[in-house]
Amino acid sequence: MEAFWGVIAGALISFLGILLTLRLNQRVHEENLREEHRKTKEAREFSAKQATLLGASDAVTRFISYYLSLADRTLPSDGVVTDEVAEIGVAMNRLHFYCGIETIEKATHLGQVLSETFTKAIMAKMPSAFINEDLKVIDIQILSLEKMNENFQEEIKSILQCDPHNLLIISHRNQLAQNFQTIADLHGKRVELIKQKYIETEKCRDVIKQNLKTIYDSLRDVLLFARKELSFSIDQERYKSIITEQTELTIRNLEKFLTEIRKQVLSRMQ
Repeated sequence: MEAFWGVIAGALISFLGILLTLRLNQRVHEENLREEHRKTKEAREFSAKQATLLGASDAVTRFISYYLSLADRTLPSDGVVTDEVAEIGVAMNRLHFYCGIETIEKATHLGQVLSETFTKAIMAKMPSAFINEDLKVIDIQILSLEKMNENFQEEIKSILQCDPHNLLIISHRNQLAQNFQTIADLHGKRVELIKQKYIETEKCRDVIKQNLKTIYDSLRDVLLFARKELSFSIDQERYKSIITEQTELTIRNLEKFLTEIRKQVLSRMQ
């Protein structure tokens, strides 16, 4: 009997050991699942944050490219915002869902800088845009007069064949002379408008150039905080020094290039 109870007790102890082992394994498994879930969540959040920051960087780059070429662009006349301008607002707003407050503050400041500089550039662009519309009107007028002259010349040929002494020939020739004079005057006005458009375009380009350093300084600060947000360490002072030096060099080279181009253009316009 004692042996029987001993066997029973041993079996119970073994069974309890198995239960404890299973419970322990279950707890370890649950802990592993929680850890894997945490890591997956962190990886997903990191990936989303990284994609958002990279998307914002790309949008800013496209916007700056559009901004730099604004002086030579034709402004939309249908009220539709260009893709480069629309994308920057969307990209900046996405940062608010994934980034820390410091990055958001710097990105918001960058957005304000881009908005202000873009508005100044648009205002400076308006005079040349209006002149461009005046040029279009003159081109239409010249084309219309040239078409009218073609018709008069054809009519004169026809009348000469039928009735060489018809007084309408004199009237048409007088009208042709007036039209040719008007066309010549319009061409002269067109040349003056082209010169004025060039001057206004270069004024716009100067406004764009004046704000470049402010834009790049703000962008540099956002990039630094973005790296910090993603735990990509970097020597901030050295990075600032490199970007500042490169920005100043780019602006100086741009000024030299524009000065030389303007000299050549102005010499031809005189």
